[in-house]
Amino acid sequence: MNKKKLLPLCVLAGVVVVLAVILALLSIFGGEEDEDTGIALFSVTADDLSTIAYQDGDTDVALTKGEDGVWTLDSDTMLPIDQDAVSELATSITGMTAQRELGEDADVDSMGFATPEMSISFTAGEDSYTLTVGDQNSMTDTYYARLGEDGPVYTIATSDLSSLCKTPRQLYQAQDITDIESSDVTAMTLETGSEVLSFTLEDETWTLDSDPGYELDQDTVKRMVNTICSLESEWSITQPGPDSEYGLDTPNAVVTVTASDGSSVRCVFGTTSTEDSGVAYMTASTAEGVVYEIDSNHLTAFAYTKDTLKAETPETAEDASGDSE
Repeated sequence: MNKKKLLPLCVLAGVVVVLAVILALLSIFGGEEDEDTGIALFSVTADDLSTIAYQDGDTDVALTKGEDGVWTLDSDTMLPIDQDAVSELATSITGMTAQRELGEDADVDSMGFATPEMSISFTAGEDSYTLTVGDQNSMTDTYYARLGEDGPVYTIATSDLSSLCKTPRQLYQAQDITDIESSDVTAMTLETGSEVLSFTLEDETWTLDSDPGYELDQDTVKRMVNTICSLESEWSITQPGPDSEYGLDTPNAVVTVTASDGSSVRCVFGTTSTEDSGVAYMTASTAEGVVYEIDSNHLTAFAYTKDTLKAETPETAEDASGDSE
């Protein structure tokens, strides 16, 4: 091939290389600008909010932020609320975006706003906002939503709305039942319907006060202490009914732990819930007037008597082996 024919090919190859470089640069630096981030619905931030309220078919929640910045549930101001969970909720609400805004000719009467699927309201300073969510468009996997009574109508992705209406239980802050570390416990009392057992820790060994020479199963006693000191609530009943409603009038167990500084916590364990066998009721001296719901598996940690707390010796192990044959 002569030089005259080779020259145009070299020029063409150079042009192709330049175009490839330009396309690569555009994909790197121009991608974020071209990305569709949706239509922002609100111009306020989560920190601006002072009230939040939302309703759907199963949930009706209203929250208020006090002057101290702490969010409380309007229907139960004593219920412990997870502040981080509410902050995340506020961020999700104020950060909502729409996929598109519908024109003035949109048939709003057929979009379900008269009987909404969901309603979200909040205040920020002196301004109030309400977003009404109507019917779902299954073809586009979006909901119709309207700002205010006569405001613009948008379509919002179903996924952006599906987890907004959190129940009070989803906003609940689990509570530490006791404020004593297990390593600080030096004495414990276990009261059951049949007996009262008092234990004292001496030289890292637990002994039975009524029978100091009795060989206790140390691991089981330690498990009791660890359980009582690590208990967490699953729910707080801040306005409980009578003790009989929770089996607290005839408790399964009453456990009192005492720390080396003399402080103590008394816990009363009632029955399991009639609606959910995985839930049990209890009270603690650290929160007078409150009934806690806890995991019912914790009850087994205190289902012992003096006889069942006896340590296994070589003789008893041999007897047990012989009985099983």
